[in-house]
Formats: sequence, structure tokens, C-alpha cells
Amino acid sequence: MFSVAGREKMERVLILNIDRDNDIGEKAGITGPVIGRESVLKAASALGLADPTDSDSNAMFEAVRLHDSMKKTCHTEVAVLSGDKNVGVESDRKISRQLDSVIRKTRPDSTLLVTDGSEDEHILPIIQSRLPILSVSRVVVRQAEHLESSYYKIKDFIDESLDNPKYARLVFGLPAIALILHALFGWEGWRFVLGIFGVYLFLKGFKLDNYILAAVGELKTSLTMRRFAFFSYVVGLAISMLAFYRGYDAALGWVNTGILETASAFIAASVYIFFLAGAFIWIGRSISIGERSLKGMLGVMIFGFAISLVIYNAAHLIIQPGFPIIIFMESIGLGFILIFVAIILEWKR
Repeated sequence: MFSVAGREKMERVLILNIDRDNDIGEKAGITGPVIGRESVLKAASALGLADPTDSDSNAMFEAVRLHDSMKKTCHTEVAVLSGDKNVGVESDRKISRQLDSVIRKTRPDSTLLVTDGSEDEHILPIIQSRLPILSVSRVVVRQAEHLESSYYKIKDFIDESLDNPKYARLVFGLPAIALILHALFGWEGWRFVLGIFGVYLFLKGFKLDNYILAAVGELKTSLTMRRFAFFSYVVGLAISMLAFYRGYDAALGWVNTGILETASAFIAASVYIFFLAGAFIWIGRSISIGERSLKGMLGVMIFGFAISLVIYNAAHLIIQPGFPIIIFMESIGLGFILIFVAIILEWKR
């Protein structure tokens, strides 16, 4: 039980019960705050008759019991505060106003909070800002205690996930995609689900999600402010899709030969097309942000082509062992020359 030994006889303690979702108002038609032993007993009885399964009545009876057991050692008063059925800001605002009213009428030195579960304990910061809290007593039906605690933990997690877009995409977005793909493609859709989940883990693991978000932000900006750049982005994206398809189609013929050969076939069939897509994107962005130097744009494209040339010949050498290595070496030499030209153009602009 609650010990008040060592405290002054006339300390004024407020036994406070919180009905955050306003069950006494919705079910019993009683408006808070309810102050005084007899008023609280009537409110608890009315709520118990209106809904015998509601645990708020148990909490109110417990508040009265504590009031009776403590009145011999200190001056006690009991009160019930009610919120709103729409639990949240409005509910807590009503409770705050009622608490101020009760404090003015009873002038307590401290309070003892009686609740029927975790939901009402969300109001603790409001009470602590006005009164010291001696203790918190939770009154939960024994058979439902673990179930109720689990319910509120799950509820808090869902509420936090809904309020935080970052968590909402993970908790609700990915399962939603999985369900949609399953509805469209049946069990075959789970291959897409696993693929999407793999891409998500890949992006998070290598911290690439920030780059994706930056690219999306650039698309939004270009749509409203730099239309030429947006068009070049769309063209570049379309060419990239074509490059991916060409690479995928070429790689299918090498699937049974090994991972390295498959990847090399994909690269050899698509690297120049990816370069073309990047060139469109670079030209559009450079012009839209005011880059008027033709030498500067040309230098970057030459640099990209040099890299593409070496990668293409390296991939070609892997999938065709008979491919003359001298051609690969020549591509490296030509790449160095092109990079040197690109550096000269950048330096002279």
C-alpha cells in the first residue's frame, strides 16, 4: 500500500483519476471534473451500470478507497478528470483546463495518480508541470493486464509509425506493395516482392537512399523551374530503361555460364547506351543551370566516353576469351588520350 509516514499530518494530497477518453461523459453523461468522495462514487456507479466492462469505474473506486485509507494521516481529496473521445491534443487540453480548476478549488501539495492503463499515463507530463506526483497506481483487471499492456504498446508503435513518414514507408509501404503484387500476379508476385525488398536493403545498406531522394527532389525542381532539364531527365530515363532491357536480354544467354560472364554480357550490351543516357541528362542540366561553356560540357562527355570504352572492351574480353587483348590495350591507350583531351578542354574554358 502507499506509505505517508514521515510527512506532516496536514499535507494536502489530491487522489486523482484520469479518464482520458471521456467514458464517463460518453456513457454516463457526466461532465468532468468530478470532485469529492460522494460525487466520484456516484460517477463510478453510473459508469459501471452503463458499461460493466469499462475499467474506468474500477479505477474510480480505487481512487475512493485510497482516499479513505489515507485520510487519517493527511488531508485528502479525490477527483476525476475527463478528456475527449478523440484522444489526443483536444483531450489533453480539456484535462489541463480541468486540472487547473481542481487545483484552485482543493489547493493540494501533491497528487497520487490512479489510472486504468498506459493510455491515461500519457497525461503525466501535464500533471507533473503543476503538482509533484507521490505515486502512480495502475488498476487493471487481472486477466487483461498483459493483454492491455501489449495492446497499448502496439497502438503506440502504430501511431508513431503513422506520424513518421520514414517509418510509415517501411511498416506500411512495403507490405502494401507486397499485397498489391500478390493480388496482381499471384504467388509469382512474391519474386517481385523479394526483389523490391532486396533493393530496399541494398539502398539502406550502402546509404544510397539519400542520393535517390536528392534525385527525386531535383526532378520536382526541374519540373517547375527548369523544364528543359526535366525533358532531358525524362529522355535520359527512357534511354536508361532501353539500356537495362538490352543488357538484361543479352545476359539471359549467359546465365548458365557464370555470374562474371552474365554481368559482362549485360555490361557489353548496355554500357554505351547508359553513356548516351547520362550525356542527355548532363547536357540538359548544364544548360538549365546556366553552364554555357561548350568546352566544359564536351570535356565531361569525352571523359564518360573514355570510361565506357574501356569497360566495354574489358567486358567483351571476358565473354569472348578469343578477343584480341591488343584491342583491349589499345582501348586503354585511347582512353588515356581522351581523358587528356577532356582535361585540356576543362582547363582552357
